[in-house]
Amino acid sequence: MLLYQQIRNYIHQLLSEGTLNTGDKLPSERLLQEQFNSTRITVREALLRLEAEGLIYSQTRRGWFVTPTKLKWNPATKVNFYELAKQQGFVADTQVISHQEISNHDLKAEFSASTLHHLQRARSLDERLVMFEDIFCDAARFDSLAEHNLNGSITQIMANQYATNVVNEQCAISVTVLPDDVAQVLQKNSGTPCLKVIRKRFDELGSLVDYNIEYWLHNAIEMTVEGH
Repeated sequence: MLLYQQIRNYIHQLLSEGTLNTGDKLPSERLLQEQFNSTRITVREALLRLEAEGLIYSQTRRGWFVTPTKLKWNPATKVNFYELAKQQGFVADTQVISHQEISNHDLKAEFSASTLHHLQRARSLDERLVMFEDIFCDAARFDSLAEHNLNGSITQIMANQYATNVVNEQCAISVTVLPDDVAQVLQKNSGTPCLKVIRKRFDELGSLVDYNIEYWLHNAIEMTVEGH
């Protein structure tokens, strides 16, 4: 058995026995190097293997931690992030990264509007950053959007302030890696695996309300779909 596999199995045993529990910090890479008389590269290989399995996660300059319970999400249903998190015992939070109005964009096939709002936000569960999103919507339809609390529910702002209700949505889900700028916001290394969700949301007339691109950490979310 290769040394990185021994280290991986050792940590996996700590998890299985309950020596390390959800949210606990793992022994430092330096301690693991000393314990196994190993190199940093070998230790990192073992940790990355466990991360790929969804058992642990890293935070820049903080170390490695046991992965918490995943947020369960049914992509076939409309999503309210705060309500979904609350129902499953999480404390959700949202941080606005940037907002601007753009006229030079790649969504002309989706929107007839010449100018769009482009909102970037990071979302967390129990103070752990888990998702980055780009939100695009018609700047004329949602005039003065920036005057509202963009840390909260965009869906509620649209309903309460602009009489626009989201009645259905379409999702396209793929596996990829975090773009460099997104990885930096989520405090992850470049190339970290993620789920990319492109979400289109529509009103009762079938008009596109907004176009969202979400990057979820792969070990933070679990998709569940019920068939009938």
